[in-house]
Amino acid sequence: MLDIKNLNIRYRGRSRPAVSNLTLSIGRGEFVLLAGDSASGKSTAMQAVCGFIPDMIPAEISGEIRLDGTIHTEPSEVAGLACMVQQDPETQFCTETVEEEVAFGPENLRFSRADIERAIDSSLSSVKASHLRDRMLSTLSGGEKQKVAIASMLAVKPRLLILDEPTASLDRRSVGQVIRAIEGMKNESDLTAIIVEHRLKDFIGLVDRVMVLDGGRMTVNCARGQGEFGRIREEAIAPPEYRRPGDASALAVISVDKLSYEVDGFTILDDVSFQINGGSVVALMGENGSGKTTVLRHLAGLQKIQKGRIVVCGSTVTPDRRAEAWRIGRDVGLIFQNPNHQIFENTVEGEMLFAPRNFDAPPTTAESYVEEFEEHEDLRRYVHPHCLSFGQKRRVNILSGSSHEPSIILLDEPFAGQDKGNATRVVNILEKLQNQGKTIVIVTHDHELARGFCTDLIALSQGRVVASGPTESVPSRYWDMLSREGGL
Repeated sequence: MLDIKNLNIRYRGRSRPAVSNLTLSIGRGEFVLLAGDSASGKSTAMQAVCGFIPDMIPAEISGEIRLDGTIHTEPSEVAGLACMVQQDPETQFCTETVEEEVAFGPENLRFSRADIERAIDSSLSSVKASHLRDRMLSTLSGGEKQKVAIASMLAVKPRLLILDEPTASLDRRSVGQVIRAIEGMKNESDLTAIIVEHRLKDFIGLVDRVMVLDGGRMTVNCARGQGEFGRIREEAIAPPEYRRPGDASALAVISVDKLSYEVDGFTILDDVSFQINGGSVVALMGENGSGKTTVLRHLAGLQKIQKGRIVVCGSTVTPDRRAEAWRIGRDVGLIFQNPNHQIFENTVEGEMLFAPRNFDAPPTTAESYVEEFEEHEDLRRYVHPHCLSFGQKRRVNILSGSSHEPSIILLDEPFAGQDKGNATRVVNILEKLQNQGKTIVIVTHDHELARGFCTDLIALSQGRVVASGPTESVPSRYWDMLSREGGL
């Protein structure tokens, strides 16, 4: 189904190739797990397969790509044959509603009206998202958007489906649904699939082959039953180890009282109340659409309060009383779920210096972050942030969002798109910040991280707080629910 020979790709302005002399062959009906660290070339190679590179993403490219035995010169020729669910679902949305988005591909490929209706129904059903059909895309959570993106690609009935981090922002229930949907496609059709993932343990059981890239080169290519495949599986299922930070103070720096919020008649938050003490590392958990991101937006002053009261670092906010935006921005650093939503500058250095300059704060911390970035990422400070991989962008966001030394740091899914090594680096950054007295709130679906690293848990379900308190005192039944597909 897919043959790649001697593929080389180098982005403009970069001295090193993103993909180097890549050769691989994937048979019809084969399911392949494509692994590798952040910036190893996985997404770049798949974008070339779909024709995005070089037609839409400028890059120097050489080598040969054959789909179903044919070299295609136009992306439009590939559209009905190979589809890619990208790492950031918003980058591929073309319409305003869920129904329109799922119908968009079949319409462009001239499906009949009846076939379009069937495609919408079947693809949304396969990812358990039929209830979202009439929703506006702008009102969906990150996980819900990811489901719609997968459904929109399934709707065109491709022969090769590429899934780039398909479960990065999903809760355990949704992860299970996506895995079962992929497993069903494998059992019921001759579809070929390439799954680009860091979370190998979720997919290692259903793939026929594992391929690993490192520095743009193929380093592992093993089929099920081979010794190397078994070694990768053992490493994937091994639980991570975390060290919990020091104790928090007894003084509350965040207080939320009876917070409620609605969008287009949908209740997002329903009478939410909690307190967070200074120096805490809090895991904010719950299924997709439970209101986690909306809570962060309220704490950061980006969402106008409809009902309730919030106190952040002494600033009180109510429906009739808004704190000055600069004051909250000085005290609170927010790391968005989508790293592309908070890139302001043309260089990594400028990005990390943005906040200190904006708040007239000393640049010492930001300058040290720039030096660390150059050392760890092996990239110059003058590179444009949009030229970075998804994982690299996220790490730039974390450093730039804390570079003006705010008292509170809010992070929305900071580990999505991070390989195991880089996830550990993010944990180390957060541990240092907590040791400096910062209060950290992490939206995450990773119950192992929450239970092993965080000092406190706040769990949401359908917009309500269902569990809160120190992680060691939260009843085990809540951890069990967070870790299994049933959810809260």
